[in-house]
Amino acid sequence: MATYLVMEYILTFGTLGFVLAFAYINIRQTEKQLRDSRERRSREAAAPVSAAPVAIAAE
Repeated sequence: MATYLVMEYILTFGTLGFVLAFAYINIRQTEKQLRDSRERRSREAAAPVSAAPVAIAAE
């Protein structure tokens, strides 16, 4: 009975550890994606506005 409880605790904490590690990795990945998208958005906002496209007249 005692070995069963020990195994149950190990499995429980192992599962919780896995979930916490997975959540931590997910949070870091989300933060990186947000940082990258903010940088891209700020670069696009800082880029000069291009002139309107010129239509080529047909001869």
